[in-house]
Amino acid sequence: MGETDKYAIENLSTDQSPVEFVRDGKMCRRTFIKGVGWITVASALGFGAAGCAPATKSDEEPLSDTGTDDEAAKLDATEYSYACCSYNCTSRCLLKGHVRDGKLVAVEPGEMPGRPDYANACLRSMSFIERVQNEDLRVMYPMKRTGERGSGEFERISWDQAMDEIAARMEESKEKYGPTACSFYSFTGNQSKLAMQSATRFAGCYGATTWDIEGIMGDHGASMGMKMVYGVIRGAHDTRDYEQNSNMIVIWGRNLADTHTSELRYIVRARERGAKIVYIDPRFSSTAAIADQWIPIRPGGDSALALGMMNWIIANDRHDKEFLSKHSCGSLLVRDDDGKYLRGEGDCYMVWDPAQNKAVPADTEGVEAPIEGAFEADGVAVKPAFVHLKERAAEYTLERASELSGVPTDVIETFAREYSEAKPAGIRMGQGMQRTYNSYQSFRTVATLAAVAGYVGVRGGGASHAGGTKANKPVPGETAPEFLYDEWANTGENTANMVKSSLIYQCAVEHDPVRCDFIWFNVSNFLNQSPDAHRIIDEVFPNISTIVVADPWWTWTAKYADYVLPATSLWEYWDLYDRAPWVFLVKPAIEPLGESKSDCEMMTMLAERVGLGDLWSKTPEEWVRSWPNPDSSAFEGFDFDEAIKEGMWGMPTGIYDEPLIVFEDQQYQTPTGRFEFYTEDMVEFDEQVPTHTPAIEYSNPELAAKYPLMHLTYHDRMNVHTQHCDCPALHAVQIEQTLQINPVDAEARGIKHGDTVRLFNDRGDVTMKAFVTEGIMPGVTAAQAGWTPDHVIEGSHQYLSHLTLSPAEEHYSQTNSAFNDIMIEVEKA
Repeated sequence: MGETDKYAIENLSTDQSPVEFVRDGKMCRRTFIKGVGWITVASALGFGAAGCAPATKSDEEPLSDTGTDDEAAKLDATEYSYACCSYNCTSRCLLKGHVRDGKLVAVEPGEMPGRPDYANACLRSMSFIERVQNEDLRVMYPMKRTGERGSGEFERISWDQAMDEIAARMEESKEKYGPTACSFYSFTGNQSKLAMQSATRFAGCYGATTWDIEGIMGDHGASMGMKMVYGVIRGAHDTRDYEQNSNMIVIWGRNLADTHTSELRYIVRARERGAKIVYIDPRFSSTAAIADQWIPIRPGGDSALALGMMNWIIANDRHDKEFLSKHSCGSLLVRDDDGKYLRGEGDCYMVWDPAQNKAVPADTEGVEAPIEGAFEADGVAVKPAFVHLKERAAEYTLERASELSGVPTDVIETFAREYSEAKPAGIRMGQGMQRTYNSYQSFRTVATLAAVAGYVGVRGGGASHAGGTKANKPVPGETAPEFLYDEWANTGENTANMVKSSLIYQCAVEHDPVRCDFIWFNVSNFLNQSPDAHRIIDEVFPNISTIVVADPWWTWTAKYADYVLPATSLWEYWDLYDRAPWVFLVKPAIEPLGESKSDCEMMTMLAERVGLGDLWSKTPEEWVRSWPNPDSSAFEGFDFDEAIKEGMWGMPTGIYDEPLIVFEDQQYQTPTGRFEFYTEDMVEFDEQVPTHTPAIEYSNPELAAKYPLMHLTYHDRMNVHTQHCDCPALHAVQIEQTLQINPVDAEARGIKHGDTVRLFNDRGDVTMKAFVTEGIMPGVTAAQAGWTPDHVIEGSHQYLSHLTLSPAEEHYSQTNSAFNDIMIEVEKA
């Protein structure tokens, strides 16, 4: 690549003002490439807005004379290609890539059919081209370990040698311990269908083990909490509805401004309309800066705050009795003797009919079922489920809720009053609040708070942690896309053995419930994103005979692999993304770097070597072309080649143009068919109704005395997990992980802003620079998540974390990693 062709990556100089490149959040095509580095700086300083729509041709007059006619001519000659930004921020942005002479030179937002308001691309996705085409960062060729694991010593080998040897080692593990001893761990580094599901499909063909990843990654608390109350793991509510209808928006532990820019615009417009924005977080984040009120809260105190508010609302007779009776489990009768729901004929749920003075089936017409009282049904003492919730909430007075959450009593009372009076108020929860012990309680309790106020299933209301769509599931009365997945779903005579990821350590060490002797990691930097890294390095990995990592990048995990295989990036493969109201179709924009292959191609090569080639007879392009169902009404007029030119297919009916109000029909997929705050399966843990479970390390007095600071990691504007640590343009804003610490805590330890500090506990330590700020509450420290050991002075933040199994969570589903439930001490290094 010649010098004149490098300006997209190398001309990131900071000797010109951001306003030369950015105006009102838009940029002309002439200066777009040259300004890519300043996009980062300008946005960080407030000159521009991530997620703004790109300029159109009518906007193309130069903003300054810094661009040359030669550069403009080159850009005009650029070819365009599209990709789905399928990383785990869930925005699913359409990216428009500028390709010239076989190189990706720039990225801008792509406009979705029928949704011009959704044109979006954040700083991370636009700067990612630096990483995609950086040979020093990419795995270029198949590599075989020659030194000790972790030494980083590898030799280049051919694809044939790599796959022959890997297949042989996998067959050896199968011969010794059975096929389930071979496992495939696909994470969320790329959530397009082939990238994420190829290894899982192969595991099914082979009869191997796959892992239910949400527990180990710390995302399962939200899923459990939502599943309990809604019957589904998301309960999505369209953020556009907040813009139009909410009088208050509570952003609870979700830093939208840095991590989910596609949603933020609707929150800002709602505020401009007059809605009050309340932000709850231990940190004063970028999102707090656009809120009307910041409520600092102790990590793990969310359920206590919600219960305190709930108690105040009920005690002041502000709860929605009609909703609680008709649409929640509140009127369903619960037995005093065993805590189970009272069942009638046909195992139906029962309510009390005051007119007949007896229990009747819940679906009996005309019954005004009470939500309070104590009754006797055929000799069995019963109470409505709401009584149990009311009694539990009553335990959380303003004073106790304040003690547990760190939020002052007057703030809790005022917040509860204003929330109940907003009519309606919407809550958007973030996954940071679910990374403490028994964290499902936080999501379950906050959602129940919304139900008590009568805000579930109403416009401008709701309590959810994902927004906008019901994926590709049919909307009642309407048609969603259909796909021909039968052949892909066919795994022959075998099926995969799914195991909880919370048990992966004990599978390796104790061989329970299965042995883990061979593991293939793809789309995953497992070591950097899992708790207690020392435990993985010292106990887990040594007990696994073969470790394979398939990844575009030289990750921390790759350094501990026996084989490292070069995987394609999202700009280099054929794929499809179907979990959205639009169908994303992706073809290679550039040739794969080095000898990179897609995950599907790797599985095809492996299948051929173990006698499964007949199940992998299609190329990635053929798989993608075979999936859209031409007979589906949602694909009326669909032409694959035309659609792939645009990168996506939008349904011509336009049924997703209106905001989705989830549960507006008051149909829930819970066992009772109602909003369900009473979960009879949790009676043995005394957690049948929402309750507060203290953070496991903070609530240990002996441990808290030794390590007095709570520590959490948070997602920032720099990374989606570990994806963007090495982007030079983003380094203009931040180049290393830092520790946020309150001045009170810093002064007590003689620490000043910029000092090098050591964070430590009994599990390990990490050394980084201190960022002293009042933007974090006293007693709590925080560091940015996702940064690798290469971006700290020494150690890793994952040396501080732990995996502690929760009996309650293991009973209901699986333990959620408590990344934000850590006690540490900090000292000057």
